[in-house]
Amino acid sequence: MPELLAKRVSNYELFFDLAFVLGISQLTSSIHLSHVGVQEIFSFIISNIILLNLWMTEVFYYNKYGDSRRIDIFSVIALMFVVGNLALTFDMNMAHLYAGHPTVVIFNWLLILAYAIIALQYFLKGRVLGFNRDIRFSIVACAIYGISLLPFALGLLGANIWTVLIYLIPNIFPVLTRRYHDSSRINFPHAVERAQLVTILTLGETVIAIISTYPLTESLYQGALLFAGMSFMFISYMTQTFLAIDHHRQAAGSLLFYAHIPIFIGINIFTVGIEFLADSHHANLGFALFLFGFLSFYAGVVTTTHYNQSIYQLHLKTYLKIGLLLGIGAFIMSLVRHHILLLSLVLCATTWAYNRYYLAVRRRKREYHNIPHPDPRKNLRDFS
Repeated sequence: MPELLAKRVSNYELFFDLAFVLGISQLTSSIHLSHVGVQEIFSFIISNIILLNLWMTEVFYYNKYGDSRRIDIFSVIALMFVVGNLALTFDMNMAHLYAGHPTVVIFNWLLILAYAIIALQYFLKGRVLGFNRDIRFSIVACAIYGISLLPFALGLLGANIWTVLIYLIPNIFPVLTRRYHDSSRINFPHAVERAQLVTILTLGETVIAIISTYPLTESLYQGALLFAGMSFMFISYMTQTFLAIDHHRQAAGSLLFYAHIPIFIGINIFTVGIEFLADSHHANLGFALFLFGFLSFYAGVVTTTHYNQSIYQLHLKTYLKIGLLLGIGAFIMSLVRHHILLLSLVLCATTWAYNRYYLAVRRRKREYHNIPHPDPRKNLRDFS
């Protein structure tokens, strides 16, 4: 079977991602309330999913049909403007999320408009390439996503723990209608690169949170160690998605994007947790978010091993060892939760140990299959 050629990520896709930089920033800022309870945290998680769903819907369009013709350029710029304004309406204060409140109404009209623009992209591309079943289905899917939001936009529904489940339709609908998707059109290398880019952008907010909350002039050791621990998490992610995954394969990539839901949510919750740890009023909640985000992130990273190269496929024993390592780290974190310096040390030790173990597994796999280890002097892309 010939190697699948990677579709280049266009500059317009990268430009579009700038709107999500604002979205991530607004999202993590919106949870900074005087009172943060279960409902606010649940709302924050759903908001993460909403933002990522919108990003993924556009990614799938560009992955399958985007080619930077004028219709793609102008429509993605319009979508970027809508997403940027949508980001400004993120609000986790449950007192503002009742039926008819301007925040709820405006947010949902903007979200409907975003899905309408993506449906228009498919429609315009269908006029050029022909309306195959995949394009027709994608238009219907976007219409369903938008229509489902009308009760919120018309002031008939407010946001509560039950009604917000409507926002999960973009996650559930594709699973129920898999037979209508044309997975052969998915360019898997492009999908992996797009997932990596949004993860890097999300971690960018974590970088800002650590440096601004724990500056060197005030928190030399805490800031440096938290930054190191976060960096080791990033190395874990890139080791898995850049080195281990078989990029040049023919795959639908659905699990890859679903795996990035806990990664995306985990990073943002981890970011908020780091900020809350520095606030004595929210320190306990901060640790809970910190730990949940850490575990959610690694759960998503481990899930992506489904797409590993054949020689790097992991066995149950390896997964159990990874789970044990992360579990021990989480347990020790819970013991030192009130000491940020010790907590950051444990974070560094756990993430470093994970990386060392994963690289050791890779080396053993190569030795088992009699594959030479990469020479850093000749292969600058793989130093494992």
